[in-house]
Amino acid sequence: MIAQFTAAGDGLAYDICIVGGGTVGLAIAAALENAKLRVCVLEAGGRWQTNRSQELYHGIVADPLVHPPVQNFRIRALGGSSRAWGGRCVPFDSIDFQKREWVCNSGWPITYETLLPYYRRAHEVIEVGSYDYDPTSALPGSRVELFEGVDGDLFRTRLERFSRPTNVWKRLSGLLRTSRHIHIWLNAAATGIRLAPNGRCVHHIDCVDLKGTKREVTACHYIVAAGGFETTRLLLASNDVMPAGIGNARDQLGRFYMAHLGATVGALKLPNAQQAVAFGYERDAAGIYCRRRLSLTEQAQREHCLLNQIFRTHLPDPADPRHNDPILSAMYLVKRTFLPKHLRGRQQHSVTLDQKLAHVQNVVSSPVRLGRFGLGWMANRTFTRRKLPSIVLGPRANVVNLEFHSEQEPNPASRLTLVSERDRLGMPKLRVDWKITNNDLQSVARAYRLLGWKLEKIGATISGFEPGHVVEMAGKSGAMDGHHLGTTRMSASPTDGVVDAECRVHGLMNLHIAGGSVLATSSQANPTLTILALGLRLADRLRR
Repeated sequence: MIAQFTAAGDGLAYDICIVGGGTVGLAIAAALENAKLRVCVLEAGGRWQTNRSQELYHGIVADPLVHPPVQNFRIRALGGSSRAWGGRCVPFDSIDFQKREWVCNSGWPITYETLLPYYRRAHEVIEVGSYDYDPTSALPGSRVELFEGVDGDLFRTRLERFSRPTNVWKRLSGLLRTSRHIHIWLNAAATGIRLAPNGRCVHHIDCVDLKGTKREVTACHYIVAAGGFETTRLLLASNDVMPAGIGNARDQLGRFYMAHLGATVGALKLPNAQQAVAFGYERDAAGIYCRRRLSLTEQAQREHCLLNQIFRTHLPDPADPRHNDPILSAMYLVKRTFLPKHLRGRQQHSVTLDQKLAHVQNVVSSPVRLGRFGLGWMANRTFTRRKLPSIVLGPRANVVNLEFHSEQEPNPASRLTLVSERDRLGMPKLRVDWKITNNDLQSVARAYRLLGWKLEKIGATISGFEPGHVVEMAGKSGAMDGHHLGTTRMSASPTDGVVDAECRVHGLMNLHIAGGSVLATSSQANPTLTILALGLRLADRLRR
């Protein structure tokens, strides 16, 4: 059943109450459908995103030069961020869960093997094919290495897989709409988690509808799955019994905020780059788009004290018309003209009038090539359900640009806090103070040095690999948009985090967290697949 919260009566009582109807909240609800438990999902938004609803996400950023506005890349509507994500799926590596002496505050109370069966189930939910990230077995008959001759003790080519991208509400709506056990309440904004007087369990959730009517929702178990920022805000603001907020007795809530570092830095030139570099997408036997990425091996991370990091090929800067590419110039002009500012990318700088004219010249110089590309883009992206993930162009003049994507060290000084200003529902707004460490930056530079050494051994000419340049560009890149991780981190002890190995808030019997905020480390991987796997594991625990 799905309905507006304004139609709900009083006395709302369930076995399980899920706060948040995004990717993981809906997946947990669907996983519980046949458990014969009464489940409700409280979705703060409606069926579609609205400006008025999005305003409730506004907050304060300590340094806008390195972190986007708080509301960016968050969708307060049914399906959450799965309505707009890019579909990239990569699991964490085994080393990510381990205690690493060179990474402060690393280590999880669970292992990669703990999550493995749930990674496989997560693949089914978001339609990303078989759980196989090895190009040898996933793409038989195709070349294995991203850069021919580089794989070895330090680097190994792995795959990233791409969902359709799946809108989780559309994927699961048939099941959830017709379920007799699940109620989905729209425009049901949770404004407080109310504990029993002894502080050992949740008594009810305070909720408000579009008309401002307040209701209490009670359950045996509660799951907060409202996204990394909103989950943390709700816990901090629920301070009537615990003055510092729920789960914050040891001052851990809101700390260790991680995103990822990532930017286009450095290039290499090979005499036969078209043949020596596997830069494009390929489809596996099931039609799933896959792309190669170059990963640091566990041996390299341990021997060189590196954070986890990957490299992949990337486009030249579309804003610079000196690339002389009509496709890149057209892409740049379209983005500057039609896309909202926050979707253009913080690295896409303003250009002069002469540069704009140069872009136009690039576009008109090759109309046939541009037209062929446009037809292919419409066929493979616009008018198909499984979409080509992004534009990939072959090397021009045998030059290949590189992009890195790196883990961020858990840092207690990187944190979310509340301010006195409140939104129209009376909730205090968030202040985001994202910080990076010197280890974050130096690790990226050391990884580039290792890769540069390997590339020169195969005859490549490298540029932009100088440590000072890499550190400067990594520092300027800022927080990866939409990755809000670590602020209710998983730990074995309440002295080190907010939730335990079962995603249950330390010290509370019936409150659980699902989402990126529970991640103890950020890995090299985009977080969606791991978030979903943790949520499905939690659903299994609650079925028992």
